[in-house]
Amino acid sequence: MSFPLLLALLPSALASFPVPPQQTKEQLSLFQKTSAAAKEASDAATPKVLEFFDSTEFRRVLQGCCPDVAGLKSTELLRRYRAEAQIAELSHALPAEPQKKQKKEVFDDVTEKEVGHLSWFPNEFQSALMHNVTALSAPINNYAQQHIFGSVPFAGMPPTWQEAENRLIYIAHNMRRLDTGSLPNFGDVTVVFNTSRVRNSVVIAPYDTGLFTMNCLFPHLLIQKAKKPLNCTAWPSPAVGTLDHLDHLIIPNLQIPYNRSGTNQTWKDGVRTLWSRAFTETPYEDLPPLTLNDMGNYLEADVLANPRLPDAVKYVIGNFPILFGTDDGRKLQQIAANRSWPLFWGVGNGEPVKKDKNFTDPSKYPGNQRLADPSIVALTNATLPWGAKRAFDKVWEEATLERSKRNVTKEDVKRWWTNLSSSELRVAPLSASSCAIADRCVAVAAGDCVCILETQLLTV
Repeated sequence: MSFPLLLALLPSALASFPVPPQQTKEQLSLFQKTSAAAKEASDAATPKVLEFFDSTEFRRVLQGCCPDVAGLKSTELLRRYRAEAQIAELSHALPAEPQKKQKKEVFDDVTEKEVGHLSWFPNEFQSALMHNVTALSAPINNYAQQHIFGSVPFAGMPPTWQEAENRLIYIAHNMRRLDTGSLPNFGDVTVVFNTSRVRNSVVIAPYDTGLFTMNCLFPHLLIQKAKKPLNCTAWPSPAVGTLDHLDHLIIPNLQIPYNRSGTNQTWKDGVRTLWSRAFTETPYEDLPPLTLNDMGNYLEADVLANPRLPDAVKYVIGNFPILFGTDDGRKLQQIAANRSWPLFWGVGNGEPVKKDKNFTDPSKYPGNQRLADPSIVALTNATLPWGAKRAFDKVWEEATLERSKRNVTKEDVKRWWTNLSSSELRVAPLSASSCAIADRCVAVAAGDCVCILETQLLTV
C-alpha cells in the first residue's frame, strides 16, 4: 500500500496494528527496575555533585557566565537543578510529511497527520512497521535500548508488533530552553509531553544514546555524518535515571560532549551554556545564543510507554522557517485545534530548508524566538496584543505567496519574524519558578503564566 493511500485510509489501515496497552507489563517492570537502580546511583553520586559544585573551577565559570547564582550554596544549586529537571519540556520532534520511499532515511517517525488521528503516540519501531520501512537508525537504537536501557531483545528484525510495543519514545529534555523544544533538524513539529501524564515512564540518559552508541559503545554501527569526538570515559558504566533520581547524570551530561583533543572545549563550556540558559534570572529574549552542538547536549529523557492521545501531549511547536505560510502549517493549526493543543511557533536555526546536522558549524542561533499562534486565546488565559490575529494572517499570506514563487531563504524567514514579533505574543518556556500550578501552564509571557482554561481541562 502506498503511503498517501495509507494516510487516506488511516483508521481502517491501522486495524492491522492494534492499540497497545498504555504501559505494557514489560515496560512497567523495566521502569520499576530502572527506578530502583537510579535511586541507588543518584544517592551515591550526590556527594560528588556537591563537591563538583563547590570546586574552584566550577565557581569561576559560574562567576563569569552567571553571577546571580555564583554565590549560592552547592545544596541550593543542586535543588535548582533538580527543580528545573522536573519542569523542563519533554520534547519530541517529528516530520510533517512521510519519508520518501526512494530515499533511505536515518529515522522513521510518526507524522503530523498521524498524530492528529491516532489514539496513542507510537515509538519508532511501531511507526516503521506501520510504514513498512526500515530506517538506518533501527540497529543503532535497538542496540542502545538493549544495552543502555535494558530492553528485552527482539527475536529478529523487524520486530513483531507485540515486541515493538515494549520499546521507548525518544525525547529531548529541553533544559537549555530551545524555542523549537527539540533540535530544529529533528523535525518540523515538536510535541511537548505532559509530564504529569508520563513521569512514571520517563527513563533518562545523560546524552543522546544513538550518538553515544555509535561513537563509544559499538562504532561498527557508526553513520559517518554522526561521528563526534565524545568523551566516552565520562560515562564508563551506562546507568540511566528517572525524573526523581538523576544526580548521577549531572556530571556526565557536562563531560560527554567535550573531548578536548577533538573539540578544543571542556566541561566548562557545558556549564557555561547550560547554566546561562537554565538557571539565571536573565530574561528569555536576552539569553545567550547556542550552536547546534550546544543544542544537542540534552539529557535524553525517553518515555517507556504508549502514551494516550490527545491527553499525553501538553502543547505543540511548529518549526517557523519550515512550516509558516505552508499547507502543512495550516494542517498543524487544524490538528492543534481539533486536539485542543495550544500551538506555538519557534524559529530555531532559521533554516527554511531541511539540512543534516553539522556539529562542527560554529554558527550560533538565538534559540529564544517563540511566539503563540493566535488560536491560543481559545484554549488559555492568554491575551493577544491588539491586532495580533490580523498581523499574523497578513504575514502568513505574504510567506505563502513568496514560497509559491521561489525557494525562500533565511533572510526571508528573518523578515517574516521581524514583521511578526512586535505584534504577536512572545513567550518563553516554563521554569521551575514560573507558575504555581505548572501542570496547567504552557508558557510565560511578559512575566505572566499562560495556562490552559479550566473548561478545557474538563473536556480533555
